Amino acid sequence: MSNSENVVVEELKKYDLHCEPFTKDEMKKGKTPDRKVYKNDEFAFYCEIKEIAKDDWLGGAKPDPVFNRISDDIHTAVKQFNSVNPDLEHPNVLAFVNNDDRCGSLDLIGVLTGHLLLDDGGAAPIYLKYSHGRIKDEKNLIHLYLWFDSFKANKVLFNFADTRHLDRLCKYLDVDPKSIENINV
Repeated sequence: MSNSENVVVEELKKYDLHCEPFTKDEMKKGKTPDRKVYKNDEFAFYCEIKEIAKDDWLGGAKPDPVFNRISDDIHTAVKQFNSVNPDLEHPNVLAFVNNDDRCGSLDLIGVLTGHLLLDDGGAAPIYLKYSHGRIKDEKNLIHLYLWFDSFKANKVLFNFADTRHLDRLCKYLDVDPKSIENINV
């Protein structure tokens, strides 16, 4: 198990959730997410884990690569979820483990919404090429995004595009659905 997988497994344990890998036979059938997650003996959701490694990009003429990395991870994760959960019968959860101090959960929000959230509560539509690009529909096949920073607080982002699993996910993570901030830009 990789360090990123360990981080996610340990974080989910805090909610009395336990992770199981797919069997070798299941993996022989095709791509799979990293883990099946259970609450007691009840299957809870599929979880794919992506690591955002530290990037030495220093700025300059080329654009910040973080937005491409996040959208690539979403694109790849959806393929993995579709191989085991094509009808979305169960929740799909994408967990990011971030080790890049120049990247944060606001970058994920930018990729998902297409907007930079401003300090005054407004939003600037500067990331639309990511949110409305190849992940335009794919991002909505993931019901919950988890963001684990190795250097600051974690973030839980619920996707309201498909809410059929919202109550279930809230129950697993001990979140009051009324307390969820809906980033509606």
